[in-house]
Amino acid sequence: MPTTKHQKLAEALDRAVKAAPKGVLKSANLQRADREILRQAGYLKDIVKGWYFLVRPGVDAGESTAWYASFWNFLATYLTERFGDDYCLNAVASLELQVGTTTVPRQVVAVTAHSGKTLLNLPHETSVLVYEDAKSLPAEVVSVDGLRVMPLAHALCRLPPAYFRFNPVNAELALRAVPDIGSLIRVVLENRSPALAGRFAGAYAFLGDEAKVRAMESAAQAAGIPARRENPFDQAEPALASGPRMVSPYAGRIQAMFRSMRDPVLSVFDGIHPVPVRNVETCLKGIDEVYVNDAYNSLSIEGYRVSPDLIERIRSRNWNPEADPEDRQLRDAMAAKGYFEAFKLVKEAVRSAVSGKDAAQTVCDGYPDWYRALFNEAVKSGLLEAHRLAGHRNGPVYIRGSKHVPPRYTAVSDSMDALFDCLQAEKEPVVRAVLGHFLFGFIHPYFDGNGRLARFVMNFFLASAGYPWTIVRTARRTAYMAALEKASTGGDIEPFARFILEEMQVDWQKEPPIRGK
Repeated sequence: MPTTKHQKLAEALDRAVKAAPKGVLKSANLQRADREILRQAGYLKDIVKGWYFLVRPGVDAGESTAWYASFWNFLATYLTERFGDDYCLNAVASLELQVGTTTVPRQVVAVTAHSGKTLLNLPHETSVLVYEDAKSLPAEVVSVDGLRVMPLAHALCRLPPAYFRFNPVNAELALRAVPDIGSLIRVVLENRSPALAGRFAGAYAFLGDEAKVRAMESAAQAAGIPARRENPFDQAEPALASGPRMVSPYAGRIQAMFRSMRDPVLSVFDGIHPVPVRNVETCLKGIDEVYVNDAYNSLSIEGYRVSPDLIERIRSRNWNPEADPEDRQLRDAMAAKGYFEAFKLVKEAVRSAVSGKDAAQTVCDGYPDWYRALFNEAVKSGLLEAHRLAGHRNGPVYIRGSKHVPPRYTAVSDSMDALFDCLQAEKEPVVRAVLGHFLFGFIHPYFDGNGRLARFVMNFFLASAGYPWTIVRTARRTAYMAALEKASTGGDIEPFARFILEEMQVDWQKEPPIRGK
């Protein structure tokens, strides 16, 4: 029986996935016939000459998501292939990978001992620069996602002093994440640097860690190195509250972002007061009245992945949701049904909070059920594997068009715990609503549905406190995503808070319900 076109495509994709466990491969590792089949079908995209990455078909030429999803995997694969053990990311890149900074940078810099200078211009205005600097290669390196990086102590000692002023959260997270102050002291003494000794003594004094200050100053004194304290940070207080060593840099980042963003949110909502909820049934009726508009306008954010399941669907001609109207209608119907079921659960959660149950605990207890409600119908119909209802994601996820890459899946539980600790301690409903929405999406705890859940979290906090249920209008999607991007990659929450305030002021009681769509 002759091999069909679908079989050839599936077999080529199967071989490509096996040759590229990270989704990135060299031209030499794939047969020419397979390359032609996959490129024609839209599964293979060029990075630089001789290098490709795998994507789902239908990706527009200008779409950046697939590349951002492959960026770090390409670097790990390319640098290992090109330099072997003779490279290490520079201090800034080494530190930022270890403290959970996942935003795709415009350029990553690495150093090598023997190979001169290499500059690769990569898709979507990104690049990698490798230059020869044997003195900057540390004797010891650690591996992060297949990339050779400096240990935190070495990276901290090689940071330019201005880094502490312009990237204070990353610098603070790194100082708190150093597993043993002795490792940092050792590098300071090896360099015999009064500037480093004084900088770290001053930094830990600013962070309120007197034990580390004493350890640094006493070791420097014993070695005959003067250590005049100099605080390298240029801010009034640390990003993190003092306390025990953080569980992970990802959890620490969530805490730091919440703390630094709280006041800007309050400033945007200054003078905006809720109408106290005096009758829970009246409150719930008001929520019901905007349901149609809310459901219609709710957006989902998707990423791109190539999986064995996708290969099998191609082989059996059972995967074409983008082109098959029946498949698309069934998918959309399941999404609408799931949204309705989740909406009902959120509404009951509002009832509980208005009746006296702690709001933050209500969300913490309820959001896994909201997620399962979103996708239960899709599982029943066979559109989604049942294991997706088990809990948080167990793999990477990417946000369309964003340079922000959510935390690795192993950090999701720590990050969500940190978020709910912050929400529990916070008493201002608008702060809970805005930062609950933003940080839920920042963490992206699930493969799909994170945007809908983030808006449910926001509206739960708003409605239960007497603010109006707030709909993000489809017509303003571009502004919405841009505001989220500024908060995610630039740390500026004010545009997002202003966006939510503007949407809150829309009077949906005067808007006709959407019909026939």
